[in-house]
Amino acid sequence: MPTAARLLSAIYLAAVAYFVSQMVMAAMLAQEPALNFGRFLEINLAICAFLGWFMLGSRIGNPYSVATGLGLTAIAAAVFWCLFAHASIEMLRRALDSRYDGLMEALLGALEFGLNYGAELLRPQIILILLVAGIFGGLFAEFASRRWR
Repeated sequence: MPTAARLLSAIYLAAVAYFVSQMVMAAMLAQEPALNFGRFLEINLAICAFLGWFMLGSRIGNPYSVATGLGLTAIAAAVFWCLFAHASIEMLRRALDSRYDGLMEALLGALEFGLNYGAELLRPQIILILLVAGIFGGLFAEFASRRWR
């Protein structure tokens, strides 16, 4: 059932995804200026809005201490699913170019892409923003739930 908390959670996580994606793209472009990100931003926004609606927004109604944990869980899930999506897309792209000899090699390639993409997130400012955004996101969703019940 649509609620204000679900809508605001989806918008909030999409905004966090936009901000962090811009930071990641800027950091990666500083290392390699010729990178083409394709639908990187749009995929991240869609995944995070979906998780905000179905994961964070649907679990509210708890004390604020529990809400902080829910916010951190939602951010961790968003990072995981975004990394999974981009690694899978890159693996499929290479598989269609016949760069893999078999299924296991393709799956290991996807794992390698995921680890490489995850290494781009291991910057102190990105980690700090994700932690603060997760805590604030849980509190924000809980506040919205109590305010517009």
